[in-house]
Amino acid sequence: MESSDQYQIVNALGNQSRRKFGKVYLVERRTDGKQLVMKHVQLDATETHLIDRVRREASFTFELVGLPRIVDQIQTDTEFALIKEYVTGIPLDEHWKSIPKKQQIHELIRILNALEPIFNALKENGIVHCDIKPSNILIHKSNDHIEVQLIDFGLAIRKNEENRFKLLFPLGFASPELLLNRLNCVDHTSDLFALGISIWKLFVGQLPLIHPNPSIFTNLQLTYPLPEHSNLPKGLYPILQKMCYKNQFKTAPNRMIPNEVDALLIEANCNRYQRLDDVIQDLRQIPQKKSWWPF
Repeated sequence: MESSDQYQIVNALGNQSRRKFGKVYLVERRTDGKQLVMKHVQLDATETHLIDRVRREASFTFELVGLPRIVDQIQTDTEFALIKEYVTGIPLDEHWKSIPKKQQIHELIRILNALEPIFNALKENGIVHCDIKPSNILIHKSNDHIEVQLIDFGLAIRKNEENRFKLLFPLGFASPELLLNRLNCVDHTSDLFALGISIWKLFVGQLPLIHPNPSIFTNLQLTYPLPEHSNLPKGLYPILQKMCYKNQFKTAPNRMIPNEVDALLIEANCNRYQRLDDVIQDLRQIPQKKSWWPF
């Protein structure tokens, strides 16, 4: 690894065997010992989609706390390495396991409050993350304070650019406009949609509308409304339903006129929450369970 001339690997991060988009390491910069994160891919002609994804991620760097900052890029004839600031934290789904049931709505509001400036910054800059899911939301807890980090911008798009590329979006979390690759219809509500699915999964323990057949799973995701579930606290389902609003297609979208498909997708976007703050305000209206202590 030629990038080792400048950075020394400390250890691998995450489950490397499950990674589809390159290896990720904690590294130390040799000049000053600063710890950083390296995402590394081999430049293999058969893995062009992987290389394109990491290069796309390299184009998104931010100064706002909670969003990634790119420090360096290294490219040779055989490798591409992306160096980012290192942030501590655990994935949202792991963090969630430690939250008592009676505290879950309160904790959800705390997490969304921390996410709100991040989502607002993306919206203001015309950026859609397109890969919102629990594993891409890192939680760092210090005493009673939490910090949230949104990672992995390998699928992100800028609304002010012409996006003609085809991407494979995560089955289970992606909104219909992403699944259909109608990138002209993607907007900030696409991320709110995926966040709603993520919240549903936190409370229920699995994805909604799941099916072992990928084609059936995709068709369910495209038009079937978000199902209710007994594990959801009273009052939460209508909020998630609005976050994940979708229109039904009377026939397969690939048999429809593209303009008709776009019209249905855009109408669905308009019927979703438009701001994360509005989601938070409605969550605050859900009655909180009080602990009862016998004396």
